[in-house]
Amino acid sequence: MSRENVDVVREMNAAFNAGAYDTFAEFFHPDAEFVDHLPLPEMPASARGREEVRATMDAWREGFSGFQAHVAEYVDLGDFVVAVTRWRFVSADRGVDTSWKGAEAWQLRHDRVPPTEVSERGDNSGSALRF
Repeated sequence: MSRENVDVVREMNAAFNAGAYDTFAEFFHPDAEFVDHLPLPEMPASARGREEVRATMDAWREGFSGFQAHVAEYVDLGDFVVAVTRWRFVSADRGVDTSWKGAEAWQLRHDRVPPTEVSERGDNSGSALRF
């Protein structure tokens, strides 16, 4: 099943890069949590459920004239897929072009980001973990 999970994360990334945020949000269970480790000012650090995920995407679209996730590698770990990503941002107000590299570990169940669960560390860090 994990190969299918890689394909799902590829589809999520394609929807994100195309600005198809409704499609992107549909990959989340209605009770899933999306954690934004670099939130925009006045935006919460996490979004719970599809509507809040979509609102986060809309805020990013307002804050950036360009916002892309270029995945260099997908690492298949069964229920998790790690996406090694180069993020590119162009600020809407000043046109500043910035990029950084990171990795996201997406947990999937039934082709969706599952509801948030409490982790072994005792927190609910969301279904996508940045490290």
